[in-house]
Amino acid sequence: MIADLSILNIISFLLIFFIGLPHGSFDGAVASLVGFSNRIQFLQFIIFYLLLFFLVILSWFYFPIITLTIFIIMTISHFGLCDWTNYKINKYKYSVSFTYGMTIIFGIIFFNEDQSFIIFEYLTNDNIYFFQKYFLIPYFLTVVSILYFIYLSFFEKKLRKGIIEILLLLLIFYLFEPLLSFAIYFCFFHTYKHLKHLIKNIYLNLTNKKFVIYSTLIFTVISWVGGLGIVYYLVQNLSLYESILKVIFIGLAALTLPHMLLVDILYRSRFK
Repeated sequence: MIADLSILNIISFLLIFFIGLPHGSFDGAVASLVGFSNRIQFLQFIIFYLLLFFLVILSWFYFPIITLTIFIIMTISHFGLCDWTNYKINKYKYSVSFTYGMTIIFGIIFFNEDQSFIIFEYLTNDNIYFFQKYFLIPYFLTVVSILYFIYLSFFEKKLRKGIIEILLLLLIFYLFEPLLSFAIYFCFFHTYKHLKHLIKNIYLNLTNKKFVIYSTLIFTVISWVGGLGIVYYLVQNLSLYESILKVIFIGLAALTLPHMLLVDILYRSRFK
């Protein structure tokens, strides 16, 4: 319903769509960094990327609740690994990644549970409130992971600033609606950290800077035009709010799988 499109929701959508989503447009440059350097290899990368993208879309269409669950798990892993990498330490990888990933996803849900489940219902076209009572488990694990993170900070000074960051994120999640909370983290924490690490390695290791610029611009424009086109198609049968939700989050899920395989496996194995 149009009423669902509050000013804050509109701001959230614009942030995610025009700042958050395009950060994956650097995946062409990442592909070149990890070895897809000539035209044939790069074409193979594009084909593989698109196949995974459409596989997730189909999976969401036929198995929405399972795919949503997998997407949440992937997001926890991807966000957590990005935040761990930002510390530039070789230890505590899994505990730090788990803490950040769980804090972001389940912190948002905990402080905005009813609104979050309304979004989940939109995304799955199903009544998923049966699972709500089981969310006490991830909430508990999140609290335990934060306490363990604080414990680790006594032995690793670099983690001490993370306590302030985690508390700041929790305050943001408490103050704002789930969409804006997600948008703030995704655009101003995750995207910033990801691009800071990536641009440095692009500058040091890629000589063809024009390719980086052109490929990123092309992928960005394609994501914007494609997203707006799908919103226009969906709005013929759904509310504008639901249409945008589906494009943002199902689109994110479809991009997250190939993006994760590229960034978290191939890229991070070469560039710590």
